[in-house]
Amino acid sequence: MAGERDATDGLKAPLLEDAEDDRSVDNPLVRGGGGVGGRSGSMEEFPARSMHHLMLPEKIHIFPSSRMSRFNKNAQLHAGESLDFEPIHSKIRQYNATRRLVHKKFYGYTGTTLVKYLVTIGTGLFTGACAYAIAQSSSWLIDKRVELASNALERDDLSHLARLLYGYGMHAAFSMSLVIVPGLLVQFFTPQAVGAGVSLVMAYLNGNHIPYLLHYHVMATKILGTICACASGLPLGPEGPMVQIGASVGSTLTYCGCVESASGCCLCDRRRSKRSFLKSSRFDLKSSRTKRRENKVETFCEQIKLQDDADHREIISAGAAAGLAAAFGSPIGGVMFSWEEASSFWSRKVTWRCFLCTAIAVLTLALLRGSASIGLLSFPDFSSSHHPDMHMEFVWNFPFLTLTAIAAGLIGAFFNHLRGVFGKIRPRVTSPLYRMIELLLTTASCIGVMYMLSCLAGSWGGCIDKPKSWPDDFGMKFLCKEEGQINDLYTLFFSNPDEVIDRIFGAGNDECSDTVTRSLQFRCTFTLTSLALHSLTYLLFMSYAAGLAIPGGLFMPCIMVGASFGLLVGAILEKLLPTFHIVPSMYALVGGTAVLGGVFRASISLVVIVVEGTRQINFIFQVILAVVMSNWVAHNIHSEGVYESDLEKNGTVSFLRSEPSKQLHVMSAEQIMSQTVATVHEVESVDRLLHLLKYTRHNGFPVISKDTERLEGLILRSQIIVMLHRRAFCGRNGKLLEAEEETEELQNALDHEMQTFHQRQGLWERHAWSEKESLQKLEIEGEIMHGINESLRSLAQYPDVNGPNSEPPGARLFLNFRPYMNMAPLSVRRECSASRAHSLFTAMGLRHLCVVNGENKVVGVITRKDLDHASGSGWWRQNRLGSVNALQPVSGYREL
Repeated sequence: MAGERDATDGLKAPLLEDAEDDRSVDNPLVRGGGGVGGRSGSMEEFPARSMHHLMLPEKIHIFPSSRMSRFNKNAQLHAGESLDFEPIHSKIRQYNATRRLVHKKFYGYTGTTLVKYLVTIGTGLFTGACAYAIAQSSSWLIDKRVELASNALERDDLSHLARLLYGYGMHAAFSMSLVIVPGLLVQFFTPQAVGAGVSLVMAYLNGNHIPYLLHYHVMATKILGTICACASGLPLGPEGPMVQIGASVGSTLTYCGCVESASGCCLCDRRRSKRSFLKSSRFDLKSSRTKRRENKVETFCEQIKLQDDADHREIISAGAAAGLAAAFGSPIGGVMFSWEEASSFWSRKVTWRCFLCTAIAVLTLALLRGSASIGLLSFPDFSSSHHPDMHMEFVWNFPFLTLTAIAAGLIGAFFNHLRGVFGKIRPRVTSPLYRMIELLLTTASCIGVMYMLSCLAGSWGGCIDKPKSWPDDFGMKFLCKEEGQINDLYTLFFSNPDEVIDRIFGAGNDECSDTVTRSLQFRCTFTLTSLALHSLTYLLFMSYAAGLAIPGGLFMPCIMVGASFGLLVGAILEKLLPTFHIVPSMYALVGGTAVLGGVFRASISLVVIVVEGTRQINFIFQVILAVVMSNWVAHNIHSEGVYESDLEKNGTVSFLRSEPSKQLHVMSAEQIMSQTVATVHEVESVDRLLHLLKYTRHNGFPVISKDTERLEGLILRSQIIVMLHRRAFCGRNGKLLEAEEETEELQNALDHEMQTFHQRQGLWERHAWSEKESLQKLEIEGEIMHGINESLRSLAQYPDVNGPNSEPPGARLFLNFRPYMNMAPLSVRRECSASRAHSLFTAMGLRHLCVVNGENKVVGVITRKDLDHASGSGWWRQNRLGSVNALQPVSGYREL
């Protein structure tokens, strides 16, 4: 079967080779002179001749095939498919847009804007609820793990060494039992839920189709995996996954509508909606009476449909902003993050939508938690009562703060480098057994190292008096003999990370009765040795844990490492320079912010998040200094942030930066375009269309004039499939084969199915129509071929449209693209700068850019893949140019 062979072999095969075993006659499309083409006769002889020789086989593969098994989800986690952000300016859609503009219903609006705001509000509500569930569940599991380990250490029937081993066993067993379930889900069912997911959300908003990225199954795995990862003791946080969770919530709500209507939903009752969507009968419209009864309902559903990729993009941008806002308790910071990092396309209405969504998400989380502390990562309330001359202190501390920010930025750059080193030695994604073993061994090793270091804390005075300002439920006595003492390193490692960060940022703000009882202790909180070991251990393990087969983010670990390092530097400086008014908590804030800046390379959004999260504008100069210095020093070492590095090393995502690279400024459109262009005429034969669908993977075909070959428009692969499936066949003159004329009702129904094609046939499987095998495609193929044969049987009734008998059967039927094609596709001259083509893609959200010569004839097409590959190469890039998609003529095939 050709569907199981290499794609290059399929290019040389006849069109109907897949059906060789199912027929005993010669293929009428591949014969040069015999068969149908060798016979002559009038139209009156057509019905009397053998229909078996005049029909096409019912079983035939007309879509591209792939060697990849559809059961191996890991084999193609991400497909090189693009999204259709650019609106199609067809005659039908332009007429309908004008009609809706004239017949607005509710206070000048049709209802779409209202539905978008309702979806935005719902996204904020559900995102805030998900954040609350993650926070409460992970906190409860952490308390349970610590309680079980404490009970094991208090057993009197065991020796001291046995109690220590038993305590470690409880820690490790509990943590490993938490990570094994989400690890199995990620490895075998939902691989899109691995890691933080922020980089893939960025790629989706940039225009890349990521299969199943925002599916509700992936969202469920992401929520469960984030809870388990945060509670297991691994240095992973919930902030990054909350971005993908918020985007998934928005995506799910966007496509949750009427099931059986014309604008139905692809979430609920999928099988029934799919079958009712594209019928195999001729346009298969309901009777006029039934249509009149449901006209009002259908019209309302069509008015509020959110089916375009551009509408989907807006809600996903708002959901991603809400996820981060709920994580940090920063509504404006979430908007700024979506604008600066996540989204590639921005507008004023997206700003308002993101702002509303983030505000609702943070408010929901605050109401559910019932406390003034908002966000999953709670920052302390920095009080300025002890530092009335805070700005003067900033001036005095400026040199030391600058050095601290530079050092923390180096730590962030070192983390990115360390991730790359570990990525080369870890098991491959295609080895699920080794990946699961890696996850379990890493969890046990991480808990073991932290546990062993905590046992040794007493040797350097790690058992300290519990500060009076600490809550009663914070601080662990682990191996401390005296009453009222706690093990500071054990507390740093095994307490709730949010509470640990809160105590680090607040260290030194409260006076203690004995501030310098030990030479290595700072203000009755943490010893300097414990801070150093905590920062180093967290850095090493979070660098390796970032690539494990489990959901988890990096914001919290980065803040933890930077805050510990900054507090360590501040405490040392305070002891060495007592007259310089050193504020160690200020250094902790600068360190945490600088590590974030060195890892993620964010700027304005990071400043807003930290300032808004700490609820103190007084520290804005310190935060700005940390962000600027860390970005500068980290950029000179490693030019890419963690998200950009992940996208470059992905190998299948074509991510377009906001600014064109230097290489594109010296190249022209002719140098980067794809020259294997498959064009169609405004009225094209079914025979050629079947040939293009099978032997090309193009998703867009330039439409040219038959006489002058000038560019007239652009038609999408999905539009051609819908027209073939709905039997919108016509004659050479473009008129339908039916006796009645093509009415507005028929055109609107066909155009609406074109718009909702991917939503009905699998929103997250759109790559399957040009690459992957699926049972759904086989079913559609059979219905298309059956419809073609039905039309061929009735072709004798229309002698004025029937062609010569020498033509193949498929050349007797045509499709008219004029009402449905994009009449005004953007195009550039072949001499146009490649950087300008890049700017058009990033500004307009293009998927195809036609390249024409001086006579407006198509000479090539530019896609995002062409721009991505032309942007340059280096050690960091793993993207490779795909095989040339050449068109090979089929024997007996003739141009029309």
